[in-house]
Parts: sequence; C-alpha cells; structure tokens
Amino acid sequence: MTVELDGVTRVGGVTVAALVTRAVRCVLPRAAAFYGAKRPIALLVHRDGATMAFDIDGPELAQDEFERRFPGRRDEFEQIAMARRPQRLCR
Repeated sequence: MTVELDGVTRVGGVTVAALVTRAVRCVLPRAAAFYGAKRPIALLVHRDGATMAFDIDGPELAQDEFERRFPGRRDEFEQIAMARRPQRLCR
C-alpha cells in the first residue's frame, strides 16, 4: 500500500488535493486475479500562504500530527501549490 497525493487542483487562489492510499493485490489460488483500491485518507488545502490538513472524516489535523502520520507530504503539496502552474499528479 502506498500513500500519495492525488489530483492537485487549483481554483483561483486555493489549491486542494486529496491524500490517498493505493493498493494492488494479486490472488493466485488457481488463476490470476487482481484487485486494486484507492481510498482518500486526508484533504490538503492551501490558501493565502497557509496549508490546512483535514482528516477525511472532517476534523482539522494539527501540523505536527499530519507530519507524524504522513511524513513529507505537506512539503510536497506546498511545493506544487506555490508553483506558478499546478502540476497534475496522475499515476
């Protein structure tokens, strides 16, 4: 399972992105079967030079709590949010 930014979007002066988990599994009992899943786990919002993080259930996450749970993801998002043109992250 991996954690990554998904679909960074900018509208006016606000940049929003979901942080998601992705998983791909292969089951080989008698024949190959594959399963993939993507699940949102947090939402990042950058506005007026500040970044806010929200748990997917709604409550805001403190910066230190977000960094503990998802190291480096806030910096990654802020670099994209402050760029002149938003970068689409499609993988």
